[in-house]
Amino acid sequence: YEYGADPQDPTCGSDLLMKFAPNGEMVGKYTGGGLSGSGFGIAFDPSGQLWVSNFGFAGEGCTEQPTHNSVSLFSIEGEPLSPAGTGFTAGDLAWPQGMDITAAGDVWNANCQTGTVTVYPGGDPEKAMTLDAGLDQAFGVVDTGTHVVVSGIASSSVAVFNYDGTLVGGAALSGDEFVLPMGVAADPEGNVWVANSGSTTLPCPTRPISSGPAGSIALIDADGQTVSGPFTGGGITRPWGIATDGNGNVFVGNFSDQRVSAFCGTSPETCPGDLSTGDPISPDAGYAFDGLVRNTGLIVDPSGNLWIANNWETVPLQTNPGGHQIVAFIGLAAPVEVPPFS
Repeated sequence: YEYGADPQDPTCGSDLLMKFAPNGEMVGKYTGGGLSGSGFGIAFDPSGQLWVSNFGFAGEGCTEQPTHNSVSLFSIEGEPLSPAGTGFTAGDLAWPQGMDITAAGDVWNANCQTGTVTVYPGGDPEKAMTLDAGLDQAFGVVDTGTHVVVSGIASSSVAVFNYDGTLVGGAALSGDEFVLPMGVAADPEGNVWVANSGSTTLPCPTRPISSGPAGSIALIDADGQTVSGPFTGGGITRPWGIATDGNGNVFVGNFSDQRVSAFCGTSPETCPGDLSTGDPISPDAGYAFDGLVRNTGLIVDPSGNLWIANNWETVPLQTNPGGHQIVAFIGLAAPVEVPPFS
């Protein structure tokens, strides 16, 4: 979002895409292609083209609702490839949030408003499929290399799809392991970790009332059906974004209390001491830093640095709530191998 300097001035969705160098320097700004208040979804396809979901956020007092039913596409050079003004809208996109792209170039998008999932096979909107797994507020998406996993916040459920769009096991997963889940992340072995916010829902366009326990994480094995957890501790409070490193250990961005949490993954031999899978690596207060605000997405880069988005101010005014920075924890994680573009 493009937030103004005066928090009393209402802000609407931005039409700006920013590029940063490995040292954190901003090296490019891009517009066009229907960009509109981008959501949680941003992903490169195998050829290096960049896809972005358009959630269409509007702060209180915004006089116009930005477009909220499209995705945008950019070339590797940053040129917009999707229709100007509208983006791609095929497949009943509706307040799209999370996104991931398979090795075959299939683009998967979670629709927060309808709970459905839109798939562009091979990145072709004209072949769009719309999948309904009974999710409410579909949000996070991750490709495991075998399946695609999508979280449903308000339904407290997680759908595991085969690449053809059918559900593994015939139905979405639900149970005490999932409480308002948001981000999902796959490790190198194809296991999936789920960030249970415990209390967060989204305005897409209305926001359900929510309440629950403190945040946690859960684990879905590579078979797509075996679930364990929930796991707590490590300073976890209100998890949103989640990522794994090259060892499969887990990092969580919390939307409250200015901290990152870390957990032992499915290869305990890479964890300190005698920790087991799901045990917290970070201290009880998490990895705290005053430079953090309310955090959402995070990712581990090929050098093992952890990057996290300062998404909202600690005390957000709803007219103009946005944070203004990204934060790097240098060398905190194990490097992640990233395949080259084809």
